[in-house]
Amino acid sequence: MKFEAIKSRSVSELVAQRLIDMIRKGQLVAGQQLPPERELAVLFDVGRPAVREAIRGLSLLGLVKIQQGEGNFISSLNVEDLIEPLSLLIDLHFDQINELFDARKIIEGGITRLACERLTEAEIERLRVNVEEARAALAHNDHEAIRHLDIELHQTIINACGNVYLQRVAQSISLLSRKSRTITTVIPSILQSTFDDHEHIVRALAERNPAKASEAMYRHLDHVQKHYNDYQQAGATTPAHTNQQESV
Repeated sequence: MKFEAIKSRSVSELVAQRLIDMIRKGQLVAGQQLPPERELAVLFDVGRPAVREAIRGLSLLGLVKIQQGEGNFISSLNVEDLIEPLSLLIDLHFDQINELFDARKIIEGGITRLACERLTEAEIERLRVNVEEARAALAHNDHEAIRHLDIELHQTIINACGNVYLQRVAQSISLLSRKSRTITTVIPSILQSTFDDHEHIVRALAERNPAKASEAMYRHLDHVQKHYNDYQQAGATTPAHTNQQESV
């Protein structure tokens, strides 16, 4: 029988965990300023270096914002703020973008299955109109409208799944995928395939067929992934106007 040694935690880790617990319990709220380091050191009965290191670590996690000359504040705790450190990792390791695509296929496929049974008739009708408006926007080369319509379609389905955990995960992955989406919403071959896929998704949702809808969403994201990889392998450059595109 093999016994593993118990790893001791540093004082700074304990301080960070205590602050996280206070955030969870609502004792520290978004926008609230933390006491000065020296005061926290007294309150926690630790040295100031441990407090400083703990705050620095929470800052890297997006939980605390350090404002020079003003103090340390609990972040807004929005998904965008909390996911920002991971966004940097994606930029540094962009070769792993396919893992994000794979995550989207699995998660949004499951979300679509749930949403199929929960979307209202009015929401389904709006999705039908969405596809028609997107095709019209493409005909007019209106990429701003395409971006908003793409966001609307995916977000409507995500919101309808009725599961807050899946909604948060989907939103986080969507934010992490911003760099790839600056390309996938403007390349004609991708757009035409996307609109066809969207139409298949909406049709399956209207039929109230969860398995078919889930498969349609999975295939859609798989198509986007393949088009994106082909585009990157061809060594093409992102069109100039894509810096404004951040769709789902």
